[in-house]
Amino acid sequence: MFASGLYGYLADYLIAWGLFLSLVIHTWCFFRFYPPQRHPKLRLLLGNGLVLLCMLGAAGLIGESYYRFVCVETDSFGLTLPARRWFVLYTRLNSMGCRDHEWKERKQRDGDVYRIAFVGDSFTYGWGIENPADRFTDRLQARFNARRETSLNDPRHGDTAARAPAGTGEDPTEPLRYDPVRPPPVEVMNVAKPGWGTGDQIEPVRDLIERYGVNEVVLCYVPNDIEKLIPRRPGFDPLRPPTPVYVNLSTSALLEHLYYRIVVPRAASVAHYHDWLAAGFSDETVWRRHQQQLYTLVRMCRERGVRFRAVLLPFLRTGGVEYDEKRIHDMLRRFFEDNGVEVADLLPVIGGRDPADLVVSPFDAHPNERAHALFAEAIWKVFYRENAAPPQVSPSP
Repeated sequence: MFASGLYGYLADYLIAWGLFLSLVIHTWCFFRFYPPQRHPKLRLLLGNGLVLLCMLGAAGLIGESYYRFVCVETDSFGLTLPARRWFVLYTRLNSMGCRDHEWKERKQRDGDVYRIAFVGDSFTYGWGIENPADRFTDRLQARFNARRETSLNDPRHGDTAARAPAGTGEDPTEPLRYDPVRPPPVEVMNVAKPGWGTGDQIEPVRDLIERYGVNEVVLCYVPNDIEKLIPRRPGFDPLRPPTPVYVNLSTSALLEHLYYRIVVPRAASVAHYHDWLAAGFSDETVWRRHQQQLYTLVRMCRERGVRFRAVLLPFLRTGGVEYDEKRIHDMLRRFFEDNGVEVADLLPVIGGRDPADLVVSPFDAHPNERAHALFAEAIWKVFYRENAAPPQVSPSP
């Protein structure tokens, strides 16, 4: 009764109200019973101080009530009460823990639906996007559906559009192909969880192939997917925002809000986060281990006849001085191209645009609805337009 995961510890809130009411009563008693003629200057000073405290207390309670009960918003960390409420209100997860509809298990060759799994982290998940239909994966699903409908209504195609995806089916290592001219039904699967890195995605991709029979895997890569391989040192852990030592943030939603808005962004592990990532990409050992993770995904799909593609999603807002986004995207693009993987680098898509127009909020650097629309358009043009270039397949080391 006195604690709630969505509203904090209500006992603390009631105590705050009790202290405020006590202050108001004491202020009233001071002016009611302290004679004006007795020490007038002291009375004026004390009276003004009490009134100021009452005003500050009222403002604090208004802020506390708003952030504890009303405010629903995300931030980059997702640890505040408003962020936790947002996830409860706007996210529904399937049995695999992903923000998508329930997927039916099948063998890869069963059925006539071409399954595309977009595998990623919070960018793909739609962190901060209230309506899942506004995510780039769902926008792509809508475009596949529209193309399919147009094809079925085109008398030139007859009933060939209703056939299964192109592919001989004779060679189990040959990937099934999506034919944009005579498209089969397509099911887009959003396979993403906040905090996932490349190492976390290997087993889910294996499940997607073996349990759900996907025909295509699109890795939605964000440059922080390497972060779990980068060494951390005591007192500097970019994966965990610093917490105060002497203050319990769970007692006050207002205090928690101010801490994550004012103190955390100035912490070294947050302010230098992107420089830390850049150092990881420059570390030969870390980069070699990361390439091994990425190649595991490539090989797993290739050996099972599943088409593998990669999308490089850029950070929309970066800090520090060492992070060179073009250099990092070039490294990643070369890796995929050298291994015969089709890759769509979306860094040029946001070039010249104001980051403030593309992020969820000043306190949440995840892509907003406008950015997702740009991502969907770019992915469609590179991978799924009718005259898209065929993939270049080359042997991998």
